Amino acid sequence: MSLFSKLFGKKPNQEAVFVHLDNANLAEEVYEDYDLSTIEDQLIEILADRKLGIFDGNQVGKAGATLYLYGPDAERLFAGIEQTLREYPLCQGARVIIRRGGEGAPDREVRL
Repeated sequence: MSLFSKLFGKKPNQEAVFVHLDNANLAEEVYEDYDLSTIEDQLIEILADRKLGIFDGNQVGKAGATLYLYGPDAERLFAGIEQTLREYPLCQGARVIIRRGGEGAPDREVRL
Protein backbone atom coordinates (compact mmCIF):
# COMPACT_ATOMS: atom_id res chain seq x y z
CA MET A 1 0.00 0.00 0.00
CA SER A 2 1.42 3.39 -0.97
CA LEU A 3 1.92 6.24 1.47
CA PHE A 4 -0.82 8.17 -0.34
CA SER A 5 -3.26 5.30 0.10
CA LYS A 6 -2.38 5.08 3.79
CA LEU A 7 -2.96 8.81 4.27
CA PHE A 8 -6.13 9.14 2.24
CA GLY A 9 -7.53 5.62 1.88
CA LYS A 10 -7.89 6.00 -1.90
CA LYS A 11 -5.70 5.74 -4.95
CA PRO A 12 -3.98 9.06 -5.75
CA ASN A 13 -5.61 9.25 -9.19
CA GLN A 14 -9.15 8.92 -7.85
CA GLU A 15 -9.95 12.64 -8.24
CA ALA A 16 -8.04 15.39 -10.02
CA VAL A 17 -7.56 19.08 -10.66
CA PHE A 18 -5.97 20.14 -13.95
CA VAL A 19 -4.80 23.74 -14.31
CA HIS A 20 -4.36 24.84 -17.94
CA LEU A 21 -2.20 27.98 -18.11
CA ASP A 22 -2.19 30.34 -21.08
CA ASN A 23 1.15 30.75 -22.86
CA ALA A 24 0.31 33.58 -25.23
CA ASN A 25 -2.32 36.07 -24.10
CA LEU A 26 -0.93 37.58 -20.92
CA ALA A 27 1.21 40.71 -20.75
CA GLU A 28 4.87 40.10 -21.60
CA GLU A 29 5.86 41.30 -18.14
CA VAL A 30 3.94 38.41 -16.58
CA TYR A 31 5.98 35.85 -18.52
CA GLU A 32 9.19 37.74 -17.70
CA ASP A 33 8.53 38.21 -13.96
CA TYR A 34 6.72 34.98 -13.00
CA ASP A 35 7.66 31.38 -13.64
CA LEU A 36 6.08 27.96 -13.56
CA SER A 37 8.40 26.52 -10.91
CA THR A 38 7.38 29.18 -8.35
CA ILE A 39 3.66 28.37 -8.57
CA GLU A 40 4.45 24.66 -8.57
CA ASP A 41 6.48 25.04 -5.36
CA GLN A 42 3.65 27.00 -3.74
CA LEU A 43 1.10 24.35 -4.70
CA ILE A 44 3.30 21.50 -3.46
CA GLU A 45 3.66 23.24 -0.09
CA ILE A 46 -0.10 23.83 0.24
CA LEU A 47 -0.93 20.24 -0.72
CA ALA A 48 1.53 18.87 1.84
CA ASP A 49 0.61 21.25 4.66
CA ARG A 50 -3.12 20.67 4.28
CA LYS A 51 -2.86 16.99 3.25
CA LEU A 52 -4.97 17.64 0.15
CA GLY A 53 -3.17 15.38 -2.31
CA ILE A 54 -0.16 15.41 -4.59
CA PHE A 55 1.30 17.52 -7.38
CA ASP A 56 2.08 15.12 -10.22
CA GLY A 57 3.99 17.39 -12.58
CA ASN A 58 3.27 19.42 -15.67
CA GLN A 59 3.11 19.28 -19.41
CA VAL A 60 4.40 22.30 -21.30
CA GLY A 61 3.63 23.07 -24.94
CA LYS A 62 3.34 26.01 -27.31
CA ALA A 63 -0.21 26.84 -26.21
CA GLY A 64 0.61 26.76 -22.51
CA ALA A 65 1.22 24.46 -19.58
CA THR A 66 -0.98 22.06 -17.66
CA LEU A 67 -0.45 21.30 -13.98
CA TYR A 68 -1.66 17.92 -12.69
CA LEU A 69 -2.89 17.57 -9.09
CA TYR A 70 -4.53 14.49 -7.58
CA GLY A 71 -6.24 13.76 -4.30
CA PRO A 72 -9.14 12.03 -2.60
CA ASP A 73 -11.49 15.05 -2.97
CA ALA A 74 -11.09 17.29 -6.03
CA GLU A 75 -13.43 19.99 -4.70
CA ARG A 76 -11.53 20.21 -1.42
CA LEU A 77 -8.23 20.19 -3.31
CA PHE A 78 -9.34 23.08 -5.53
CA ALA A 79 -10.73 25.03 -2.57
CA GLY A 80 -7.33 24.71 -0.90
CA ILE A 81 -5.36 26.08 -3.86
CA GLU A 82 -7.86 28.47 -5.47
CA GLN A 83 -6.71 31.64 -3.71
CA THR A 84 -3.05 30.94 -4.54
CA LEU A 85 -3.91 30.36 -8.21
CA ARG A 86 -6.01 33.55 -8.37
CA GLU A 87 -3.23 35.63 -6.78
CA TYR A 88 -0.37 34.39 -8.98
CA PRO A 89 -0.25 36.50 -12.18
CA LEU A 90 0.85 33.61 -14.41
CA CYS A 91 -2.48 31.91 -13.62
CA GLN A 92 -4.65 34.78 -14.96
CA GLY A 93 -7.26 33.37 -17.31
CA ALA A 94 -6.31 29.79 -16.47
CA ARG A 95 -8.86 27.07 -17.17
CA VAL A 96 -9.23 24.69 -14.22
CA ILE A 97 -10.87 21.29 -14.62
CA ILE A 98 -12.12 19.71 -11.39
CA ARG A 99 -12.74 15.99 -11.94
CA ARG A 100 -14.77 14.14 -9.29
CA GLY A 101 -13.63 10.55 -9.74
CA GLY A 102 -11.35 8.56 -12.00
CA GLU A 103 -10.76 9.06 -15.70
CA GLY A 104 -14.03 9.68 -17.53
CA ALA A 105 -15.82 10.90 -14.39
CA PRO A 106 -17.91 14.08 -14.51
CA ASP A 107 -16.02 17.33 -14.16
CA ARG A 108 -16.60 21.04 -13.98
CA GLU A 109 -14.60 23.96 -15.31
CA VAL A 110 -13.61 27.18 -13.57
CA ARG A 111 -11.97 30.19 -15.25
CA LEU A 112 -9.57 32.23 -13.14
